[in-house]
Amino acid sequence: MKIRTVLYLMFGAIVVIVLSILYGTNQQALDARIIIGENLAIPVWFALLLASGVSMLVPLLFGVLRDLRRMLRDFTVRRQARSQQEAEEFYLRGVESMLNGREEKALEHFNEVLALEPNHFEALLKGGEVLRALRRYGEAIEYHRRAARVKEDSLHPLYSLVSDYEESGALENAKAVLNRITELNPKRSLAASRKYRAICVSEGAWEKAWEIQQRIEDQLSEMGHSRKSEKKYHLGIRYMLAQSLLQQGKPREAIGILRRLVGMEASFVPAHLAMGKALLAMRQPEEAVEVWEKGYEATGHPIFLATLEDHYLQQEQPRRAIEALKAAIWKSRKDIIPRFFLGKLYYRLEMIDEALQQFSQMKGQVTYFPALHYYLAKIMERQGNLREALKELELVLRQAEVLKIEYVCATCVRKFPSWTDYCDRCGEWNSVVVDFQEERPIEELGISTAPVYTAETGEV
Repeated sequence: MKIRTVLYLMFGAIVVIVLSILYGTNQQALDARIIIGENLAIPVWFALLLASGVSMLVPLLFGVLRDLRRMLRDFTVRRQARSQQEAEEFYLRGVESMLNGREEKALEHFNEVLALEPNHFEALLKGGEVLRALRRYGEAIEYHRRAARVKEDSLHPLYSLVSDYEESGALENAKAVLNRITELNPKRSLAASRKYRAICVSEGAWEKAWEIQQRIEDQLSEMGHSRKSEKKYHLGIRYMLAQSLLQQGKPREAIGILRRLVGMEASFVPAHLAMGKALLAMRQPEEAVEVWEKGYEATGHPIFLATLEDHYLQQEQPRRAIEALKAAIWKSRKDIIPRFFLGKLYYRLEMIDEALQQFSQMKGQVTYFPALHYYLAKIMERQGNLREALKELELVLRQAEVLKIEYVCATCVRKFPSWTDYCDRCGEWNSVVVDFQEERPIEELGISTAPVYTAETGEV
């Protein structure tokens, strides 16, 4: 009880004592009646006693009520604190179970948290993630929607919703949530735009992807950041737009886009290659050949050699194919790849001695190239030199199990059986190169005798 309440009681007691003394000396006056109503009258002393009693009772009552209210509040706070402590313990157990890969147990703990605190934001988020991992997408979506209602200004549950919809295959819903993120905070929507772009790329919606790409580049400019990080997407999406136009029978429009891409990035192999095919579709074979030759000069990529070879052979012009490959050898700083293609062409044309000459010049320059040894073995066999043919086949078996040129993504090292313009593992365009190692002098390398040779640069 507070001091103020005690003072009130003491004051009331003093009043009672004083009244008692006064009653003894003023009994006649105090016994007089006070008329309250027609049939109601009370003595003066009773009225005074009643007044003093009320004066004592009111502060006492207020003090008791105040103390009861404080006790109730303290009890509620302690109960909430105990509940929060239990919820946090369950939450930490849930996180630990998630880290240990025990999703079902983690979900039990998160549900125990929500039983104590239905609006526990982190438990709703983590619980939704666990449900998504268990492929219970409908429940995961509901958890993340509840989290979004708990903190309407937070983007975290919205991004979680996007992941839920993506994994469940509801891409339209995912895009709707991404649009909502952009509307809520346009200045912080760069991640949402990139996510939207990724969905468009996966769907092959190249026009929409290009629209999003332009928005991303504009945002970067507004933020004062460089657009260089977006260059590969700019090139790749525009390239796919050109491919789409080619499929629609619009080669002229496609060539316009591809020329701009080549001007922007001369080493972008897919643009050179597609431009030549578009010109070929427009019945301009000489212009197509010129584009492919320039593409090889700019990039050194062997796909142009293969394309030129196939083009001339389809046109029944083997001599021109030979001339084109010889020209590539003369113009190349590193002639290993064009020399191999020339040797392979000679072999296809039954010009065995010429093929052997080209392959023999290469043999001491590379440490890994199974296709080279395969062709040498075939030539030795045809010449009746079975001992040398077996030696070459042994090299083939040691180096690889396939008897063809191998391609590899320079970014993620994924292997491909043939050249492709796009790596679907890492999402890179223009990253697929021929897979082999070149033998180079120790004086040039310093310490290593077998560096990796790339067709684009000829360097390690």
